[in-house]
Amino acid sequence: MTFKTLIATTTFVSTLALSMSQVQAQTLRAESGNPATFNSQLATLMSTLAGRYHNLDIQLSTGQNLAMTGVKLGTGRIDMTMIPSELYSYMSQGERMYSKMGDQAVNAAENLRSLFGFVHGAYHVFTWADSNIESWDDLAGKNVYIGPSASAASSVIEQVILANTGMRPDEGYNAVTMGWGASGQAFSDGQVDVMVSAPRIGSSAIEQFSLVDPIRFLGMTQEGMQSDTWQELMATPGMLTVDITPDTYSNTVNEEEYITLLAFTMMALVHKNLDEETAYQITSTLWDNIDEIRDSRPTFDDLVIEDAFIGVNAPLHPGAYRYYQEQGIDVPAQLIPSDD
Repeated sequence: MTFKTLIATTTFVSTLALSMSQVQAQTLRAESGNPATFNSQLATLMSTLAGRYHNLDIQLSTGQNLAMTGVKLGTGRIDMTMIPSELYSYMSQGERMYSKMGDQAVNAAENLRSLFGFVHGAYHVFTWADSNIESWDDLAGKNVYIGPSASAASSVIEQVILANTGMRPDEGYNAVTMGWGASGQAFSDGQVDVMVSAPRIGSSAIEQFSLVDPIRFLGMTQEGMQSDTWQELMATPGMLTVDITPDTYSNTVNEEEYITLLAFTMMALVHKNLDEETAYQITSTLWDNIDEIRDSRPTFDDLVIEDAFIGVNAPLHPGAYRYYQEQGIDVPAQLIPSDD
């Protein structure tokens, strides 16, 4: 082999290696909650589409505690997640489930940047119709499932019960915490008297309970919504109310015209150091393919780019901001990224 041939061969191999490295998918680590819930379903679908259209390999781990995924993201252990909007507020202030973490949660929150927000679901509080629990006051002495331990859900449900009854966990009712997956069986087996679930309105998961036996929802009372506890809860970013009618689900015994539930938003987050182009591509994965996403399941029907900032209280990542600018979407001033 001549020297010129050796150089040519070396150059070809180097170019080929570079080309192969360019087509290799970028790997991102992501976490989401219960695989049966809206956030995990959306994250799973987006992972597939990001690989198909942007050569992004998003390795998604579902079933995670969302109160901790934000901290993991902020400390660089993962690259993206979706969390309830209120968790970002608690992290930023080192409050509630983050109060024992010192500055770790606060510092982690400073590293979080948003891509979009959405209404995730509503807290359905219900019991079996024959349980003799007909009002919030009947929770006294009962086993009430309030969500996973030290979660956003358990914190919120404690406040909902306090607003309607004045009772606190284990000071009037028995607060039961466990994973979402195990809670349904516990309710069916009679281990808990009152169930809390947080799916979107019209959820088939709720319907499955009502098809077994009649259920009764506990909706917000007028007195509860006038309480200081409720006013404080509604001042938390990402909280809103929704009304359902008794016929929203089959086989219920509620007689009220409307049943008021507490709904909440979530937002997709990445680390602030994620490169701009990748954040842009992840954002475009959702909105450029929104018709395909909506066609995949009915629960995605109300995802619209005009509501992209609902419940979002973390600054946008510059890549996401660039995407919305290109689409002509007005971005709230408080979400426009700074030069950090």
